Amino acid sequence: EFIVVENDDDIKKIKTFSPGIFGNPAVIVIVCRDLKRAYELCGELGRDTLSLMDISMASQNIMLAGHDLGIGSCAVRSFGISAIKRLFDLPEHINPELLITLGYPEKIPKPPRRRGVSEVVHWHNR
Repeated sequence: EFIVVENDDDIKKIKTFSPGIFGNPAVIVIVCRDLKRAYELCGELGRDTLSLMDISMASQNIMLAGHDLGIGSCAVRSFGISAIKRLFDLPEHINPELLITLGYPEKIPKPPRRRGVSEVVHWHNR
């Protein structure tokens, strides 16, 4: 589940309880897990693990698609979960897990150094 927040007043409210948000994003996407649906589909594994994997992959796809369009993004986990639930009147089974801020950057940051393939891939030979 995704809530796309474009309203400046709501973005300002979210920023008051989200210390991880820097600057002035044009949009904030609230990425949520539907705990009830995840449990119905796959039991405890779905609720506790698979739904987190699902939102992680979906979030990365949102951020990569934005990057292709020249839109900057930042995944934010430091926010008030209960405050988001109250502000958007979310039911008990809908859990906000991540915020994705989106906007056009003032300057394109230099990419961080990536570890080499040999640092992250380990071959198991029999």
